[in-house]
Parts: sequence; C-alpha cells; structure tokens
Amino acid sequence: MTSTSVRNGQTILELAMSSKNVASDMVPVERTLLVIGSKNAGKTSLIHSFFDKNEKPKPTLALEYSFARRSGKSLAKDICHVWELGGGLVFKDLLSVIVQKTRGRRLSVVLVLDLSKPDVLWNTMEMLLEEVKVHLGNVLDVEEYNQINVKNIEDKKFMSPLPIPLMIVGSKYDVYQNFEPAKKRVLCQCLRYVAHTYGASLIFYGMNDTILMKVSKEMMSHYGFGTPYPKNHIYDSNKALLVPAGSDCFEKIDNLNEAGSIRSMHKYKNTFTSAFKQISIESGTHALSTDTADPLNDTNYADPLIDETLKKKQEVCDKNISTELKLFVDNYEKFLNTENTKNTSQ
Repeated sequence: MTSTSVRNGQTILELAMSSKNVASDMVPVERTLLVIGSKNAGKTSLIHSFFDKNEKPKPTLALEYSFARRSGKSLAKDICHVWELGGGLVFKDLLSVIVQKTRGRRLSVVLVLDLSKPDVLWNTMEMLLEEVKVHLGNVLDVEEYNQINVKNIEDKKFMSPLPIPLMIVGSKYDVYQNFEPAKKRVLCQCLRYVAHTYGASLIFYGMNDTILMKVSKEMMSHYGFGTPYPKNHIYDSNKALLVPAGSDCFEKIDNLNEAGSIRSMHKYKNTFTSAFKQISIESGTHALSTDTADPLNDTNYADPLIDETLKKKQEVCDKNISTELKLFVDNYEKFLNTENTKNTSQ
C-alpha cells in the first residue's frame, strides 16, 4: 500500500495530519500572571474578583499561588497561573523566582498601585518596574513575546515597552474620587504617560463598584487567558481610567500639560512629585524597616564583628529561602501537570 492509499476518503498523510491536530488540541495553553504592587493595595482582592471568590482576603506572606482554568480553543481547559508578591517592596527580590521559572514566556505583570496613597505611589512604581526590568534582562530571548498594537504609529519612537505585557491597576478608586480635580488631572496624566511609554494597559479599580470589578475581570482575563480587551476606552480624569495597551496617544497626554515642555519620564516624575510630595520608602512613614526600636537598627549598638556575622547569616538565609521557593514553584507545576493528565484522560 502506497502513501496515497485512501481510507474513508482520506489519504494516509491526511490521517496523520488529523491525528497530529487532535493531539495538539489536547494541550492546554498556560499563561502566568505575576501580581505585584503597593502593600495593602488590594492585590488579593483583585485576584479574588478575577476568580469569582467571595472569601475575605488574608494578608499575603511573601509569594502566594493560585490558578484558574477556562475553556479555550483546545479541547483541554486553558490554565492561568497567578503568583502574588506580598509586602510591597519587602520581597521584591523574589521576582526573580517567577521570571526565571517562566523565562518570560506567556508571563504578564500586573502592577497594583494604591491611589489612596499618592505620597508613595511614584517611588513604589518606579522601584518595582526597575526591579522587573533587571530580572527580565537576565532572561534570554523574551523580546519577541510582547507585540503591542499601537494606535498612533508616531508614538512608537517614544515608547520603551517591557519585553512582556504589563497591566497597571490603580486601586481604591473610591478614595481617588474625593481628590481635587487638579490633583486628579496630574495623577491621570502621569500614569497615562508611564503606561503608554511601557506599552501597558491602565485601569482604575474599586472593590465596591460592580462595573469596575467587571472591567478588571475582563482585563485580567485578557492577560490570563487571551480574551479580548474591554470594548470601552476611558481617558477622562473625572472617571475611572480604562486604557488598553497601545490605545493612548502622547499628544493627547501632553496637551493636558499647559507647560508644554519636552516630553520625558523625568518631566512627568517632577510633575507628579510636585503635586504629591513623595515619602522616602526606606525611612519615612511607610518604611520597610518599621521597628525603629530594634537594637539591630540602632547605630548606638553597632559592633563590626557581630554585624558581619549577622550579615553572612542573613545571606545564607536569603539563599535558602530562594532555593525553597524555586522548589515550591516546581512542585506546583508538577502537581498541575498531574491534574491536567487526569482530567484529559477522563
């Protein structure tokens, strides 16, 4: 029998191709969301809303994991892995665990910023974005994965998108609504500039607003499962922003600034920090080291020998924690693969 023999009207080649397509249809698409941002900004609440969970959020300890399944184009359900980094900037070094694990493939970052605390918003955003860029810089061949459809082609030469998709969420919109109109304009203008520069989507979110919760779920679903963006676009500072990646325009953003100075991230940082004086994250009210009464933080108790010993001990602890977290991530992946195999065979 030759390769052109027919079975039920199909050649052997066609049957082989058909079998290959069926096999590929059994493989689910897996994406990962890495949720980071301000401490107590509502990251867990955002994730619970995405998963339709009604349970009361608990404080996130370092790095926490959850996942969801959804029927997609394949016969098997697609999977969205969600990793939440707690503590604001305290555990920012743990970003490397997820970035290295995924190698940047099908990974999206969700950056949640607390609109009710604009006095630490810019510093938090700046430090976390820089941390993400550093870790992504250590991952090879991720540049090809973030394809942004930019509405205004001229804007491309002014943009510096991350190599992976980014979604910026301004939380606690109910507090933001009480800001003075001038403050709202500055905050929206600056966040729109940052989002457009990095090729990010930008939305405002409130837990007590059903419409905003619906919008956040749709946007999270876009990054987690590849569903379409929400249809509406909102740029008005008096409303909750809804700006999908690439849909904004630098000219429209700049026109909000009467000064009309040269466009740059430095200019917008100055604009923001002039309106909202930033508190030092290391030493201010929102300090990372909150226990100032601790002798370890008091220079009056300094001892070179003890300090050096403690430093080495901390380095060993940090290394052990990083290793344990990597094993934790691996074990979750193995568990999910086992569960997928069971569901596929049923």
